[in-house]
Amino acid sequence: MPSNKQQTLSAPAVPTMPDPGSAYSDKNVRTSNGLLRTFMLRLTGALQALFGPGGAQYIDSPNGLFFNTATQNFAVIDTAYPVVFNQTYLNNMVGLQAGSTSRVAVAVSGVYNFQYSGQILSSNSSAKEMHLWIRRDGVDINYSTRTTTIAINNQLVPLFWNFNIDLQAGSYIEMMASVTSSVLELVSSAAVSPHTSVPSSVFAVNYVSALPPVLPTPP
Repeated sequence: MPSNKQQTLSAPAVPTMPDPGSAYSDKNVRTSNGLLRTFMLRLTGALQALFGPGGAQYIDSPNGLFFNTATQNFAVIDTAYPVVFNQTYLNNMVGLQAGSTSRVAVAVSGVYNFQYSGQILSSNSSAKEMHLWIRRDGVDINYSTRTTTIAINNQLVPLFWNFNIDLQAGSYIEMMASVTSSVLELVSSAAVSPHTSVPSSVFAVNYVSALPPVLPTPP
């Protein structure tokens, strides 16, 4: 349900002008001028609010937020696994693709900012790595991998990846991961007073801008 502020910024209805007739009518001119003046006042008021301080509050921008309440394991080393999500918190024109727990699809073409965070747990102290990279529409994005080395036993290591990327309507993004040891996992944990439950992965998505006239060429 839109807020009252959003309702006041809805496009004013185009007025139905009276039939001018074949002869000049002072009444028709006054009526037409009144309708046009009302229309322009409403349109100008909406534009002033939109472009004034705090105008972004009136914009309905695509966005999404997804997270995983379960621990994700990686059974086989040096194998690509999609990072999965089992909960949706926000999904305005951005959502998990039907039948998928990893593909985040957009309904509006544009440049989007993706913010991934997770936490890694290792069950031994030998050095090992987790690789995290971006896959768009089933194609891995070159030079998008981040590598995290873990050599600590039973200590949580935070993992972050923040990036902008161009997407066509209907396109999707997956975060892919591989490990050099199966003891690594993206771990969730239950609430322990005073803190709340901890998700294993969180993925936030926000629309940034329209697509540029010339799309970037992947390296």
